[in-house]
Amino acid sequence: MNPLEIFQAALDAVSKAVREADFPAFITLFDLPFLVQTRKATFLVASAEEMRPTFEVIVNGLRARGITHYERIARTADFVARDRIDGWHYSHLITNGERVASPHLSRHSLVRRGECWLFSQAQYDMLDSTEWPLTDADIFGHVLMPGSEPG
Repeated sequence: MNPLEIFQAALDAVSKAVREADFPAFITLFDLPFLVQTRKATFLVASAEEMRPTFEVIVNGLRARGITHYERIARTADFVARDRIDGWHYSHLITNGERVASPHLSRHSLVRRGECWLFSQAQYDMLDSTEWPLTDADIFGHVLMPGSEPG
C-alpha cells in the first residue's frame, strides 16, 4: 500500500469507531502517549482514561447535531521515515445531505507498531483549546445545531 492508502485506511477506522461509539476499537488505533496540538497549546495524552472524555464529547457532539456523515478525506500523506507517515486530511460534517460546517484541515502522524499503523500525533490549527480534555465548545463551536441558521 502507498502512504495515502494507509493514511486513509487509518482515518476510516477511527471514524468508524467514532460513528459506532466504540471506545475499545477507537483507543486501539492510537499509540500512547498521543500528542495533540492546537493553535494555542500542546497536550500529551498518556492513557485511555485521559482520551475517553474527548472521545465521548465527539460522539455526543455528532449525535446532538444530527450528523449523518462524518467523513475524513486524506489529501496528502508521505513516508517521513520507514515507520512513520505524516498526512493532512479534511473533515466533513454533513446532516441529511447538508453541510453543517466548512471542511477543516488537520494533520496527523502515524507510526508503525509491528504490522499496525497507529495515530501518534494530531495538529488541529482550527482549535484554540488551551485545556485537555477538549470540550464540545472547543470541537463543535463552529458547527450549526439542528434548526439553526448560519450567522
